[in-house]
Amino acid sequence: MRKIATLLILCFMPICLFAQTYKMYQTRNYHNQLRLNTATGEVLQVQDDGQSWKICDAREECGKVDNRFCLYETQNMWTFLMLDTFTGKNWQVQFSTEGTDYMFATPINYWSKAFPSSSDKWVGRFQMFATQNMWTFIMLDSYTGRLWQVQYDTKSLDNLLCVSINEEVLESGDRSIFSIQPMTSMFQYYLISNKSGAMWQFQWTTEGPDYRWIKRVN
Repeated sequence: MRKIATLLILCFMPICLFAQTYKMYQTRNYHNQLRLNTATGEVLQVQDDGQSWKICDAREECGKVDNRFCLYETQNMWTFLMLDTFTGKNWQVQFSTEGTDYMFATPINYWSKAFPSSSDKWVGRFQMFATQNMWTFIMLDSYTGRLWQVQYDTKSLDNLLCVSINEEVLESGDRSIFSIQPMTSMFQYYLISNKSGAMWQFQWTTEGPDYRWIKRVN
């Protein structure tokens, strides 16, 4: 009976760990961490002396599903990107030790109409991947294979960018079926369907839309 009880605990432990409403992210300033409410998108900066400041209000006031929102660290030590994995909306989040005037969260693609409504509740549908360019991430709709190039900037918020790499739905389903893998060129990746085995090669760019493309390779 003791062995059975132990097995039951081990089986349910990952589920308990996965359901995480509040998640702490260590910053490269060791006196500060960010606390994210993964259900609503609220972000607090928490200092090791007990002080805290709100950087980002709740993006989804009535959010009830854990792990909907996540933060991605960038190569700029003061900047994170926040992603709504239901809708693909994302924000540039900046913390600071210089005061509240330097703390903010600003939308990168908040007004886009290209994404599903928040009522779809598809946790993990949208995912972000860092590139070798410190300012650029790739966003994937892992249900359909759609891709976007996402760019943040610390000097001018006018340079924030979220542009489509491919408009068409490549395959569709009700679960994550797509993943991406880097190629030798820092600008090129493989997009892979784990459902059908189909593969596409795509390229993001800093040179303009003519250099942004996708093609099937098998």
